[in-house]
Amino acid sequence: MQVLTERQQQILNAITNYINEKGYPPTVRELADMVGIKSSSTLHGHLRRLEKKGYITKEKGKPRTITING
Repeated sequence: MQVLTERQQQILNAITNYINEKGYPPTVRELADMVGIKSSSTLHGHLRRLEKKGYITKEKGKPRTITING
């Protein structure tokens, strides 16, 4: 897998912690609030890059579908 930027690692950690705590993934808005990103489109860009790098999978257009790979 490719190396993550500091922000991508922060987002991946937030997703992992949320899933471990609640048992299901966060919504995009919840995730944006957790990592301090105001724009959902910015967060979507980070999620696309995490998906492209193979760290997560996500169903387009459906909430709470982020899964951690590996």
